[in-house]
Amino acid sequence: MASLTPLSKSDEVVGKSMNEGYMNGFMVFVPSLGAMYMALKNPTFRKVTNVQSRTAMVIMPALFAFAFVSETKLIDGMEELAAETESNMKTVAWAEHVKNNYAKDAELHDLYRKSVMESGVRMVPELTPFHQAANYIQMNPFKCIAGFGVPAVSAIYFSESRKSHLPQQLKILHTRVFGQATVIATLLGIMALKEMMDRGGRYITDEQVEERVEEMRATRERMLFNIDEEAKRFAEQRQHNHDINKH
Repeated sequence: MASLTPLSKSDEVVGKSMNEGYMNGFMVFVPSLGAMYMALKNPTFRKVTNVQSRTAMVIMPALFAFAFVSETKLIDGMEELAAETESNMKTVAWAEHVKNNYAKDAELHDLYRKSVMESGVRMVPELTPFHQAANYIQMNPFKCIAGFGVPAVSAIYFSESRKSHLPQQLKILHTRVFGQATVIATLLGIMALKEMMDRGGRYITDEQVEERVEEMRATRERMLFNIDEEAKRFAEQRQHNHDINKH
């Protein structure tokens, strides 16, 4: 059986996972650095901490975010790759069945293409930034919410902190109220877009459809090759056992 995680694809998944980890680590590092800057204005905080502890407070959240996101993305990516490859193999088996039993003259290419188009996708001439963003939001809704919500709340607090006429408690209260409203609006908007994408399917170009078809064709060739190899090994083993029994 063909591998469920082809090497060429798994390397791509690892690279994307690392990039996601770096991005999320940086997104956590910036507010951590800002929080440390604000905390250093407190004399008590400066007395009870040293350089090492302050450095750890800034770096460790970013390292945790990097490790958590990259590992989660890697696991999800490998599972998605395995599911896609398994789907390709099932489609290949279905197409072989149709070709051999019902439509002997049908082209495998057309059968594979039909299976891709019926898998919940919408074909567009090219992937514009809107299409790419919509696909990304569908696959990563909570990351998008966090990616927009955290900087937005940080920006709100930074804006409130510059109002010297307000007490600190009121600044925090304003940040909480405005931040909650921003995050809730972001949540509703992103989840509505995800629901729309789930119903209509993700955007895909004709080139990507052909890439999927080519992957199915390659999967078919690997399956047929493995079947032939297994048949040869079985025949050799059977002949070997026959020779032993004769002697």
